[in-house]
Amino acid sequence: MRWRGLLGLVLALSMEVEAVVPAEGARAGVGREVASHVPVPSEPTLGTPGVEGPGDAPPEQAQAPASLVTPDLGEALSARQLPERVKALAAAGVVLIGAAATDAGLVTEVEAGLNALPPALRRPPGGTLEFVLHAEVAPLGLGDGSPAHPDWTQGRTRFHLYRYAPSEERRATLRLSRLTDLESERLWRRRAVVHAVMQRWDDARGWSGTDAWRRLSGWMKPFERPLVWKEEVRIRYAGAFSRALGQRSASLDLVTFAEEWFVPVESLRADALPVDDQVRCQEFSKARALAEQVAASGLGDLPPRGDCPAYDAWADREALSHFEVLLVASTGRQPESLFGHLLLRPVWREGEVPRGPSFERVVQLVALTGMEAKGLGYVVKGMTGAYDTVFLTGTMGDLSHEALELEQRSVRRFRLRLNPGEDTRMLERVWELERRGYMGYYFFTDNCASALLFLLNGALEGDRQVRPPGLLWVLPTATLDTLAGVQVEGPEGRQVPLLEHVPDAFESTGDRAVRAQAARREAMESLAGHVGANELASLREVHARLQSPEPQARQGAYDDLPAVFSAVLSSARTASLDRVRERLHAYVAHTVRVERAAVDRAEGERLRIERERLLAVKVPLAGSAQAGTRERQRIFESEDSLQRRLAVLDRITVLKDAMASVPRRLPTPEELRTLVRAERTEAAFTRATEVQGALNDGPLAQVDPLNFLGEDHRRKVAAEARWAQGALRESGAARLALTVGMDFPLAGGVRPLLGLRTAAMSEALGDARLHGFQPSSELRVLDGELLLAPRWGMPKVAVSDMTLVGYRTLLRELPQFRDSFWDSLGWGAEARVSSSDARMMPYRASVQAEALVVLDENARFSRYTAVGLGGLALLHWRRDLMTPAAGPRLSVAHRTGLPGSGANAVRLEAAYAPTWRVGDDHFTHEAGATLQVELWLGRLGPFGFLLTPRAQVRWEGWVAPPTATAWWDGSAERRLALGLEVR
Repeated sequence: MRWRGLLGLVLALSMEVEAVVPAEGARAGVGREVASHVPVPSEPTLGTPGVEGPGDAPPEQAQAPASLVTPDLGEALSARQLPERVKALAAAGVVLIGAAATDAGLVTEVEAGLNALPPALRRPPGGTLEFVLHAEVAPLGLGDGSPAHPDWTQGRTRFHLYRYAPSEERRATLRLSRLTDLESERLWRRRAVVHAVMQRWDDARGWSGTDAWRRLSGWMKPFERPLVWKEEVRIRYAGAFSRALGQRSASLDLVTFAEEWFVPVESLRADALPVDDQVRCQEFSKARALAEQVAASGLGDLPPRGDCPAYDAWADREALSHFEVLLVASTGRQPESLFGHLLLRPVWREGEVPRGPSFERVVQLVALTGMEAKGLGYVVKGMTGAYDTVFLTGTMGDLSHEALELEQRSVRRFRLRLNPGEDTRMLERVWELERRGYMGYYFFTDNCASALLFLLNGALEGDRQVRPPGLLWVLPTATLDTLAGVQVEGPEGRQVPLLEHVPDAFESTGDRAVRAQAARREAMESLAGHVGANELASLREVHARLQSPEPQARQGAYDDLPAVFSAVLSSARTASLDRVRERLHAYVAHTVRVERAAVDRAEGERLRIERERLLAVKVPLAGSAQAGTRERQRIFESEDSLQRRLAVLDRITVLKDAMASVPRRLPTPEELRTLVRAERTEAAFTRATEVQGALNDGPLAQVDPLNFLGEDHRRKVAAEARWAQGALRESGAARLALTVGMDFPLAGGVRPLLGLRTAAMSEALGDARLHGFQPSSELRVLDGELLLAPRWGMPKVAVSDMTLVGYRTLLRELPQFRDSFWDSLGWGAEARVSSSDARMMPYRASVQAEALVVLDENARFSRYTAVGLGGLALLHWRRDLMTPAAGPRLSVAHRTGLPGSGANAVRLEAAYAPTWRVGDDHFTHEAGATLQVELWLGRLGPFGFLLTPRAQVRWEGWVAPPTATAWWDGSAERRLALGLEVR
């Protein structure tokens, strides 16, 4: 029987092997060290069988028993078979030249590399593919494209292999630590074959040139963006590519990924990697994109990825409800936060194990700046790409602490209408980009808004793609405009916007305090007529003390509150007792909310001081931007170690940890006062909560706190929904209006005017915009108007006016938060250039700043009246003269909302400034007023229309010397205009 088996083996090896591609189920063959032990195939194959696909470990080698094949006989049989195997490869389009054709181990790995591919991919297009083996040593046994070590020659005809040597490239060898040197060599021989074949397929089919592939890593073609002169990639982290070669082009990115995908590490050894670190559980998007391209080309289906325990548990796909885009809005008083910040929030349905709101996940799109000082260098780095934009999966607890509490910034919510497939892709993209998504941060163009679009575009199916709202400036608010402008299929087949506003913002403790301030006054005043007058007066007296800016005074008022409440309850009518209890419960709850905001503000100030004290020491910090990036990349290299380690991603926690372990300077006297005040504020809050607990357990115990919270939330949501219903959807970015009007010159007659008004950003005080800033703030950037007087030939420029940048805010601090007189005032500043043919000095540039006293306002500033007092600096010029000037400035601003849309309003702006010009012996008086009506006409298709009739008058003159014949002299402009803005 033994000799009969050996005879059959010899007969099988002597047969001529036909060049037939093996069945898909063929498995990996033997390597060089067992090349003499050749299996007897049941079907014709390319020599020894190859691997089936990514994620499949090779079974035990099928070979003749050792007792039947002696080493000498095995070598002889292998040598006899080698020419037939080389011939079979040639018949399949792969030709081994020179030493490559006589190296049995190399032949084996070429066969295994081909068999790792799906059957339809194994014959490369473009004619014969030649492999040449050189005696020179090269890292990984592969060429690098240099003249000394070329990878391809004769176009894509000849692929060069070299003697294998280990590589120092971290990404290429990161997952090979458990392989022996011999196993690593076999792995890279197989990957070399896949590289060559897949490069041919990509050249023929252009898979890497499709948007579906290029947008995963952010590949940009020459001139696709400003200052992009050659093909570049947005992701700049080497760990995001299968090896460094993949960073050179989108094609090499695809080809090097295919190497790793079709010949994964576990194909050499099943235990080489934990399952969660395998490429199939790390690169979902690239695997899907490649599979879709192969399938679309009719070349078969790639195998499914299989289970990935860490990702599957994290994603919890079955419980996912939807995704939300979050806009961290401006505070209104901090211009550095004006442009807002975007985040992404996956929303899961509640399961058997409650997550708790603080543990819900939020994807932050931020620049890793470490603990670097916020000076000029910090700004320059933020504008020149010195920092990395990263994708952090944090929790709502982190976001609440940083944005809602310390920064006092509310978060607006918008739901993304994605289909189920896109929801899945979005989860995968978040998982991948958190680990490998490092891109350059540029404040104007590559920021949180562009990062959100990058994340989203990699998840959208088919040719759907959202383009950035600008090339030179990508604003978060304008990005929301763009998302809302994309139409998708909604319920019942109707077209609906991709972005939908959710009228339930995450409220900052500061905004909640503003709402609580009004609510507790309402609760107190509603007691009139139900309790004794003296007792109500006592409550009002305590209420006044609770609004003191001194925390010790408020703490004393909390001490008196229980006795006052008892007296109020004792004086209440029997029929009104339940109502009085509910009002008193609401009063103390809202009061504690106000005090909580005071504590958060104090904590923010304390953190700022501690940071400044730490940075002033100038000791080396581990918290630099580069060190933080490297440490984070190292943590995410191993999924197994990552799952065992709690990665601290909360930037505030990192800062506090650093401050606890490094030296710092002594606080200044002013800082010390702030720190003492913060401690007293915390003590006042502690006392407030103690009083609230005692009252709720005592005289107010009959009030259901859950009903109070539910009713309070219902009222909040209803108010937001009413405001959103009348608000404009678009932000103030990229505005455009056409104007027709007329001038009334002093010489008499009427002059027609045609005009154009454009703005990079223009949001006025009181504007109600879903995607805009706070109505309490105004921001204008490159906001200009050009008025032309028609005539024969070229029209004449009658008036031009450009606000380079302007900001105003009417938001003041609550009385108990005011540290100085300035906290009770609004403020504004502006820089502009203008010209008018009616002025004696037609051209001017001006800079002004003012403090604003608010005389009247309502909750969202749809109505306000404010008076401003400030200073003005001017530069007048004409062709032959230039004159600087300066003086005080007095202004009045008023807005009254009209019925209907929240955009409907009447505005009045007036100003007076007596200025002194260098060289004059008198003051020049300037005055002007503008009356404008804004009427929202509605939408027609995708366009919205805003009508803006306007009347203007401006006067410039002076009081002449007593000897002059004309007491008043000067120039004037009188104008009527009708503008139509199209959005």
